[in-house]
Amino acid sequence: MQESSQIDLRSFIKNEITKNFKKIRGKHASISEIVDNTSKTLQVEKLYDLREKEKNCFLFIVKNYSKTPKLRYFLAISLANNSSDFLVQIAKDWAVKNDLKLIQYSIFSRNLRIQLLLLKEIKQYDDYTNFLEKLTIIRGKFRTKLERIKNLVENE
Repeated sequence: MQESSQIDLRSFIKNEITKNFKKIRGKHASISEIVDNTSKTLQVEKLYDLREKEKNCFLFIVKNYSKTPKLRYFLAISLANNSSDFLVQIAKDWAVKNDLKLIQYSIFSRNLRIQLLLLKEIKQYDDYTNFLEKLTIIRGKFRTKLERIKNLVENE
């Protein structure tokens, strides 16, 4: 069952994403994740810009550190264009509660801005729209909280 769902996901990505969205060119930095208290590197194979249809969204296709599955897919949404430790502290609780990864990553390598991204791994093609909605809702809550903090500082 796991193998057939991977094939469905792979064909969905190939037919729906790679044909309809623009690939971001250039070399991309690896993403690391901690597995059993050791850091594992996930090399970014391809990165797609979904912002044409889905605001602030990207799709990462990464090479897995183990043999199966060969590729892993991560849906990402940009929480902030300029990341900082303060913004990470604000977003950390939502990431932990919703089983998401929070990374600081430079999507456009020529641009020196480090964005704050929220990632969710897609394991089945059915998860794509659900995760997209979930990430969008969390981004909205994050932006609302930032606005409240800004208003508090301005009114002081």
